[in-house]
Formats: sequence, structure tokens, C-alpha cells
Amino acid sequence: MYPISVDHPGNRGILNKMEYQWAAFSELTGDVDLVCSSNRGPILNGELASKYPITGRAFNSLNHYALFYSHIAKYAQSGDYDYLYIRYPLALPNFLWFLRKTKQANPKTKVVVEIATFPYRRELRTPKRLVLRTLDDLGHGQLKNHVDAIVTFYGQSEIFGVPCLQLRNGVDVERIHLRNATPSDDGLVMIAVGNVAERHGLDRMLRGMANYEKQSGAARTTLHVVGDGPAVGNLKILAGQLSIDRHVRFHGLKSGAELDAVFDQANIALDSLGIHRLQLPCSSSLKAREYCARGIPFVLSSDDLDFPSELGFVHRVPADDRPVDVSALVAFHTEVTRTTPTVHREMRRYAEEHLTWKSKLEPLVHYLQANTDRRAP
Repeated sequence: MYPISVDHPGNRGILNKMEYQWAAFSELTGDVDLVCSSNRGPILNGELASKYPITGRAFNSLNHYALFYSHIAKYAQSGDYDYLYIRYPLALPNFLWFLRKTKQANPKTKVVVEIATFPYRRELRTPKRLVLRTLDDLGHGQLKNHVDAIVTFYGQSEIFGVPCLQLRNGVDVERIHLRNATPSDDGLVMIAVGNVAERHGLDRMLRGMANYEKQSGAARTTLHVVGDGPAVGNLKILAGQLSIDRHVRFHGLKSGAELDAVFDQANIALDSLGIHRLQLPCSSSLKAREYCARGIPFVLSSDDLDFPSELGFVHRVPADDRPVDVSALVAFHTEVTRTTPTVHREMRRYAEEHLTWKSKLEPLVHYLQANTDRRAP
């Protein structure tokens, strides 16, 4: 459950994750409903559940932050649900009201809240988000009264007085296109996908490409940036200032066959290179898991327990703001191409064995089934 709109193309990444989790929960537990939002009203299993009284772009934030939970409260309070799994929307008044009313109506319903990034305060720095952050600061102390457990991906044992379940992100491997890894003489062709923000650290790669170009005998390098986001404008300016704009292609949002086609051109993918800017202790990014399922070697800058150091398809760079050493990345690509021509299939097999959402959510399901009559320890 999360009030994210299906009508905004930039939300596709989060919606994909919710759909993958829905499929895994359904396989593990049986009857599961998926709730998200739209510009018209809440969406239940792909169908419009009710209509917001006032719609239009000017009212989207009001509907998202204030009305969404009022509209779906009747479903949560119906007694039909043993468990609620909620992506954290910040501890705003309407959400806290929803939690309180749900627990009052059904005290035995287990409420689990997933906090996708923690700490998250550094992501709430625009004027609008500062208001939300203030409301969240005032409200998150109430979560312990209504929430049974918090799912975290960063190792915390407790957040806001609520015990944590430590999981890692997964993927729905069957829904991800395996890269068509055809031999190419185009040099190093990189791809970075996402809602591009400062935490993705692509400025580090642009500066690294500029440094590498100055070396004699440098191989050809290209970077495909797929997605919109707040950092795209500054990255375009930086590419021009560094005189590498001819090597950097900004595609905007892509999905389906169009996204697959860009991946098929690339031979290296970039995970977030700025995780350290959020002061996170480690990474559990969806991107890295999707890259693995696609079969494209990738770059990590932070520790990720799902990708131990002995894996030959991961190239690691320091978790700091220094430009990426592109010459080392070129050498990595050359070595992988020479020694493991079927690396895309090996990566796919690794994803199938270690990264599925079903395997990641099994511990949570076991916890819920074992604690149906008591709160988390």
C-alpha cells in the first residue's frame, strides 16, 4: 500500500517494486490486494476503488497526502485483512489517523511499514519537503503505538521505537528482459537508469570521463542516462562544461522495448554512485538487482550484502565524491569480456538463485505467521 500515482511515468520504478512484491506475497500467502493511487482516486488491484471529490493537477498533493487514506480506510477496517504492508508515506496526520482507526477496528491486524531509505531526512530539502519533514518529525513518535514492525534495508534494529525486520531488496526476474549481449567495437558503453538525483552520483562519472579523455590511447566511452529527475539539468550543464556532451546521451523516460533497446547497446551499468551522500551505511538498491537480472556487469560504490567481493561481474569504486577512475573501469570491462563471454547468463542465474522477491520476503512472512497474536519482540 502506498499513495503513489499510476498516472505519472516517473513513478514506474516504485510501482514496479510494489507489483513485484505483490506477486511474491501472493505466491507465499495466497490472497493479497495491491493499493496505490491515481489522479482520480485510489486504485485497488488495478481498478479505481473510489473517486477523489476534487481532481486536477493543483489538487494532486492534497489527494496524495490528505485524502488517500480516508478513502481506503473502509477496506482496512473491514476485518478482511490479517496483515497490512505499507510503504512509509511519512508520519503525516491522515496516515496516523488511518493507522489508529485500523488498529481500533481490528487490534489483531499486523501492520508492517517499509521504510525504503533510512535515514531519509537529507532527501527532504526542498521548501515543500521541508514542511513535510517538519510534520513527520512531529508525528513519527506515534508510530510505535500502531505499527508492529518496520522493514529496513540498512541494518537498523529499531526505528522510532518500533522493532525492525532487516530485509534486502529483490526483483521479479521473470519480468525483466535478459540483455542481448552482442559483441561490439563501440568501446565502453555505460547506462544509468533512474529518477536521476544527487544520490546517483553521475557527476562523478562525468568528471571521470573527462579525465579519461585526456589520456593518450583512451578508448571510446559513452554514457546513456535514462530517466528524468531533479539532477538532469545540472548534469547536462556539467557535460557541456567538461566538453564531453557528445559522449553523454539523455534519453528521458523509457520503458518496455525502448528501455530494453538501450540496455542492448550498453556493456556496463551504473548503480548509485552517491549513496554516501545520504549517509547510508550500505546499499540495497533495486537498480543493482535489476542490472544483475538483465545480465549486464555493473559498478557499485557502497557495500551490498547480496553482491560479495568475489563476484566477477561487479566493479567497485570508492564511496566518496572523487571522479570515477574510468581507465580501471575500461580494464574491468575488457577482462570480463575476455574471460567470461557468457557473463549475462551467469548473472541471470545468480539473480534467479539469490535475488527474487519471493526469497527476500519469506522471512517476513514467517515472522508474521509466527507472531499473529503478539507484537514483534
